[in-house]
Amino acid sequence: MANVIEKADAQIASFLSDWSMVTTLIALTIVAFVAYPIIYAAEPDTHPLLLARQSSINPVRRKYESAVYRSPEVPVDTPLRTGLNVKARGAPRWAVGKDGDLRDVWREVQKGGSTAQDGKELPSGLVMTVLGKEEVVEHEIEGLTREIRIMGEHLRSNGCKRVAVYLPNSVEYLSTVFACSFFGLTPILLPYNLPHPKVYEILNTTSADALICAAGNLPLEDVTQECKNLKLLTWVVEKTSRHMDWNGVPDAAQERLNVSVWHDIVEETKPTTNNQLPGNDEGDRPGDVVVVSQPEKKPSAEPKIVTFTQANLVSAIAALISALPLRQRLSAADLVLPASSFSIPYVLCQTMASLYQHASLAITSVAEPGVDLTLATRSTAPTVITASAETMAALHDKEATAGMGSIAKRITKYSHSQAMSAGRMPTTDGLLFKLLAPSSTSNKPGRLRLILTSERLGSNTPPLTSTMLSDLRIFTRARICYALTAPQVAGAIAQSHVFDYRREEGSGHGHSGLPLSSVEIKLKNEDDGMVAGSRPEGEIVVSGPAVAAGERGSATVNLGVKGVFREDGTLALV
Repeated sequence: MANVIEKADAQIASFLSDWSMVTTLIALTIVAFVAYPIIYAAEPDTHPLLLARQSSINPVRRKYESAVYRSPEVPVDTPLRTGLNVKARGAPRWAVGKDGDLRDVWREVQKGGSTAQDGKELPSGLVMTVLGKEEVVEHEIEGLTREIRIMGEHLRSNGCKRVAVYLPNSVEYLSTVFACSFFGLTPILLPYNLPHPKVYEILNTTSADALICAAGNLPLEDVTQECKNLKLLTWVVEKTSRHMDWNGVPDAAQERLNVSVWHDIVEETKPTTNNQLPGNDEGDRPGDVVVVSQPEKKPSAEPKIVTFTQANLVSAIAALISALPLRQRLSAADLVLPASSFSIPYVLCQTMASLYQHASLAITSVAEPGVDLTLATRSTAPTVITASAETMAALHDKEATAGMGSIAKRITKYSHSQAMSAGRMPTTDGLLFKLLAPSSTSNKPGRLRLILTSERLGSNTPPLTSTMLSDLRIFTRARICYALTAPQVAGAIAQSHVFDYRREEGSGHGHSGLPLSSVEIKLKNEDDGMVAGSRPEGEIVVSGPAVAAGERGSATVNLGVKGVFREDGTLALV
């Protein structure tokens, strides 16, 4: 035993005999690297328990059905979110507001820059159109309000009731939707770039008596021959083509069809029209909104036509607003870019939510499922993007897969993946993030902070796996919310938590998060044992104020796809 102690003492003495200032610095550095993460550990962005149980679950269920799952905002035995809680001017802060409709969204936009009851100035967002690589046109809110009134009166004076909108994303698109709401008309939203015969079929099926269309997109003679119900055709003409005469009408249709041009109507009536819109009390009751969806890869398939009431839409808009935590909600500091079509209910409702929260809106016609984000964002620097799953999958293939050749990038990706596994979004101003900076999201002053994307049932969208979503968060430097949507439900059915960065290996769909506060979800299965446990699996059934009423008037829809509620209360497709 004495020999062992003597040997140890000799080895320690030999080690310390070579000790120097350099050795001291090396030892301190090693201790600092080990101790710093322990002493100054970074907190996760949200408490882990909030992600461990995300849904509110009914303790009672029926046979062959799972328990009902809801958002924690609206626990069991409380009413689902039905609207925007619009309060009358001068009402106390604690007063209960009304649900509202799309007219109240635009009225909130008009309030921008005015003084609120508490004496604070309400923020004012911008509405702008992106034209080409460099030109960005800002629209005055007063001018857009006058345009809404002009087009609403024009449509109503021609006896129109059902207005088909066949346009790419544009300010005229939104103006038409608002004009229909203020003047009691029903807009019919068609997906863009359909084959001509399919457009005529949809116009006849929906009984549209007015069509607002991009100039030259449809042959005028074919429209007059195939669509006998049309009373009014309004061309939306680009500035470069306004020198041409677009008012011609075929001889055979002169008695029944009126052809007009958007900018001509606005310019002719602007001097005699004010910007006062009809009040909600004396104005017409806003009509429904008809949304047509068509599978992109199957143009010959039957289109899905769904009629949403104003109550459906405002319920969905309110739920999308409240789905984000307070510090992540949209504000006047945000510039929102919809990079997918307004004819998709999720994109339309997110756009309305942006306007209602006074965020600035950048509208580009380069917006459709699968669009390249490089093209969509080349003239703007958005802080929030609404994009399709096709677009995000293409971005992943381009950036996350093709751009991982060097060892440095692999190490950087691993480091950021570890940070997100710990519940933290890596800082975006460090050297490691600059190594991974993608070419598709580089822009001037605004920093992209949030991407809203969705899985559209029935549209053959590519699945976004958990690993793909994790990679995309790293490469875009932004948080991502992944939603599950269906044609019969306004807004979304479920949406992932903005702070849920968890990564799971596998090739299946990433989970779609928790139900929105406008719906409740249950699963049905002929095998009762499959829906009885803590991980029920079966066909997804959705009900609530955001669900379009079916033929029987019931606001409940069986989506016809199987899902599973995981133990953390998140919904995933099977």
